[in-house]
Amino acid sequence: MRLFVADDGGVSELTDGDQQIVRVTAPDLQQARRVRARIRAGSGDVAVILDITVAVAADFRSAQQVSGPADSRTVHYAGTVAGLAGLISDIASAEVADGVTLIPASPRQDVGTVGRDVLGRLAARDQPRAS
Repeated sequence: MRLFVADDGGVSELTDGDQQIVRVTAPDLQQARRVRARIRAGSGDVAVILDITVAVAADFRSAQQVSGPADSRTVHYAGTVAGLAGLISDIASAEVADGVTLIPASPRQDVGTVGRDVLGRLAARDQPRAS
């Protein structure tokens, strides 16, 4: 799963990938999955990257207060880093997209820090656990 962040400095990737990317927006995950399938049918060697507008805080209520006005053209997430990591993991496993671009819902949201925290949680999920 590739992870990008968008801020005032532009878009930067927090992961490594060598495939050409196609960045897409969709109002919901079902539409995003259809768009990915259509793009991959035409050229299977591209990574489809879904834009997600995010408001992340310590708890859901605080995240809702950080969130700005909703843009109906993009998928939105308001909640915790753990919840966002779960959403991104689900997006990957359901083949909705090959990666995501985190877009801040508010100029106060530091998506670079959020992205690095999400990557840490995703890596921890992939670690084998002792039983």
